Amino acid sequence: MTVKFDCAVIGMGVSGVLLAKELATQGFKVVLFHDDKPINMSFAESLPATVNPLLERLGLMKYLQHEIHFPCSGTFSSWGAAQLQHPSLESTMQGHGWKVDKHGLVRQLAYDLPDSVVKLHKVISIERQPSHWLLGSKSNGQVIEVCARFVVDASGRQGYLPRALNISRHCFDKLMAFVVNVPRISGEKLSHPVLVEAQQNHWGLVSKMNQNQNMLAIFSNQASPDFELYKSFENWHEINQDSLYFKQFIPQEHSTKVRMVNASSHICSQLTGDTWLMLGDAAMSFDPLSSHGMTTSMYMAEKACHAIMQSFAGNCAGLADYSEQMTLIYNTYLNELVQRYNAEQRWQGSPFWQSKQQLKMTNECMLVS
Repeated sequence: MTVKFDCAVIGMGVSGVLLAKELATQGFKVVLFHDDKPINMSFAESLPATVNPLLERLGLMKYLQHEIHFPCSGTFSSWGAAQLQHPSLESTMQGHGWKVDKHGLVRQLAYDLPDSVVKLHKVISIERQPSHWLLGSKSNGQVIEVCARFVVDASGRQGYLPRALNISRHCFDKLMAFVVNVPRISGEKLSHPVLVEAQQNHWGLVSKMNQNQNMLAIFSNQASPDFELYKSFENWHEINQDSLYFKQFIPQEHSTKVRMVNASSHICSQLTGDTWLMLGDAAMSFDPLSSHGMTTSMYMAEKACHAIMQSFAGNCAGLADYSEQMTLIYNTYLNELVQRYNAEQRWQGSPFWQSKQQLKMTNECMLVS
């Protein structure tokens, strides 16, 4: 038996759940595919104060009042100089941003999805037909076939549609993140919820999860001579012995597994088609240094909803506008990212910093001057 829907959304992250919610609220039949793999790592996301109007439009403010999220005044950083820099006066005058438990927010949103949204397990097959899409999923050993007139890929960096449609990705770099969740240290000298520190072969991030736990992350690539050492938490004290701040958050005599995550920047060569659209990290991904990832995913969900609704009404211009606008956002981000990395000039002989400061752009993925 084949079940028919207006839109199939692949991926149950923030952008996928938001889009499913918005489309269902407008009366469209939506099916949401998600992977049931257990999540063993907590990730804390930072949202700047400038995102508050978007949060209001999407009805998300009520969720952020939950204790798993909390206000954040900005990022403290040691970048370009040893001295710790406070958030800019301009950013603090706009009010506070947020520290968001990403997976917690997804759970909140999924719980409040309209009953009309059908949730299925992960996609096991996808096929494009002249007038619709056929997608397969499996539940309790039984294959379920779905027919949808529009498909959205919000499945993250791996993506389904790039493989199904042979869409190439333009990768800007090969940054990797080495992430751990650790207990907060009693009497920490620094109580800032977000701290970034540049070091000779990498840069580090401290992100407060809650009163009892921090997320620590090291960002580097294979140009770093310490790349293999990052994979074992037992090496982190030695690797960070020259840091002024990051090392203060590494617990002594604590053992934990390091998760290695792709943190590079990329954009797909095509973001929309006549019956499909790329969303969130499946469309384009951001270096965590920018703090753009979650904010942009939310914004993309809002704009994708408008574009899909126009498409259903017979106006395909919305899809072209979506693609053009998101590409412009990405190019603007790349320019800002390059400027940020080039602001760190203390280790000009470091292979890692050289790799981040030397541009190697292709004709298909040019920086906007």
